[in-house]
Amino acid sequence: MKEFIICSAIKIVSTGKENLPLVSGNEIIGLGLLAGGLKTYIAYPMTPSSGILHFLAGLADKFALKVIHPESEISVILMALGASYTGDKVAVGTSGGGFCLMTEGLSLSGMAELPVTIIVGQRSGPSTGLPTYTGQTELLFVLSAGQGEFSRFVVAPGDAEEAYFWSARALNISSKYQIPAIILTDKTLAEGTYSFDINAVGLPQEEKIPLWDRQGQYKRYLDTQTGVSALAFAPDKDAVIKINSYEHDEYGITSEDPQVTSKMQEKRLRKEKYLAQELENYKPVGVYGNDNSSTAILCWGSNKGVCIEAAVSLGLKVIQPQVLWPFPVTQFKAALEGVKTLVCVENSATGQLPNLLSRFGFQVDRRILKYDGRPFELNELEEKIKMALK
Repeated sequence: MKEFIICSAIKIVSTGKENLPLVSGNEIIGLGLLAGGLKTYIAYPMTPSSGILHFLAGLADKFALKVIHPESEISVILMALGASYTGDKVAVGTSGGGFCLMTEGLSLSGMAELPVTIIVGQRSGPSTGLPTYTGQTELLFVLSAGQGEFSRFVVAPGDAEEAYFWSARALNISSKYQIPAIILTDKTLAEGTYSFDINAVGLPQEEKIPLWDRQGQYKRYLDTQTGVSALAFAPDKDAVIKINSYEHDEYGITSEDPQVTSKMQEKRLRKEKYLAQELENYKPVGVYGNDNSSTAILCWGSNKGVCIEAAVSLGLKVIQPQVLWPFPVTQFKAALEGVKTLVCVENSATGQLPNLLSRFGFQVDRRILKYDGRPFELNELEEKIKMALK
C-alpha cells in the first residue's frame, strides 16, 4: 500500500503490512463452515443471517454444496436433520424469532443424536422488535431452548478470525459428538466489514467422525465410554439405521423401561464431559489489554473490539469468553486472577452473561448495558466505564 494524501489535513501512511481482503462477518462464517466440511446449508432468510444464505448460494457450484431455501424455519430444521441422517455435515442460519420455531427440532437433534450447526444472529427484540438493529439478548435462550435435557455446544465469536475458526470447529464438534452446536452472532458482527487475516487463524482440520466397524449387528445408539456411538448411513445394506424421537434402546427401538431410560439419558449427557475436556486444547477465553490491572472489562461477541480499544485507552484488562457452553470454568477463573473489579459490557437490558456466570459462583461488580439497538461507540463506552468505576 502506497502513501495517499486525501486532502491537506489527512494523510494515510502505509503500514508496510500485507493487504488483507475485506469481508463481512456472514461471509467469514460461510467460509469457516466450508473449511469445516459443510455439505448442506439450509435457511429461511432472516436478518441478520440472510447474508450467509446468499453468500453460500453463490459458491454452491464451486464446492459441490447443497443450498436450500425452504418455506419456513420449521422446514429448515427438519430438512437439516434429514440431511444429517444421510451423513451430510449440515448447518442452518436464523435469528431469534426463527430459532423459536426451531426449538422442537433442536430437541429432536438432542434425542435422536443428529448433529446440526445453527447460526443464531441476534437482533433487538422481543418479537419482531428492531429487526435491522443489533442486540445480545439470546444467550440464555439458546442455552435453555428445547424440552428435556441434552448436551449442546454454544460459541460466540467476537471478530472475523474467531468467526472463521469457531464456525469450522462448531461444525466438527457437532458431527463428532452428534449434538447440536450453536454459533451465536449479532448484527454488528454478521453485517460488519473486517480485514481478515487467515494466517492468524490457520486452516482448520476437518475431523473424521466415528464410523461403524461393520462387526455384529449395528446399534445406532451403542452406549460407549464417551457417549458417542459409531455411525452408519443410509442406504447401507448391512445396517438398520433407526432414528427415534421417543426414548429408545441402543438399536433405536422405542422403550419406556426405567433402566433403559436412565442409561440412555446418561449416555447423551456424558458427551458434555468429554467435550469440555477437548475444549481445554483451544482458547475458549480471550484475555487482552493490561494483564496487571485489577479492573477488568467483561464482554462477549462483537463488543470485543470496542472493549479492547477502551481498555487500552484506560489501562484496563479485557476478559472475553468465546465458548459459552460447556462453560470453561477453569479458564475463566484463571483469567480473573488478580482482578478485584469486574465490569460487564453487554447489549441487553438485563445482563445475560453475568446471570450465566452466577451459576458458577462468579460475580460481576458493575454492568454497562445498552439496549437501543445500537452498538457501543468508543467515546461513549470510555465515559460509561469511567462513571462505573467512580
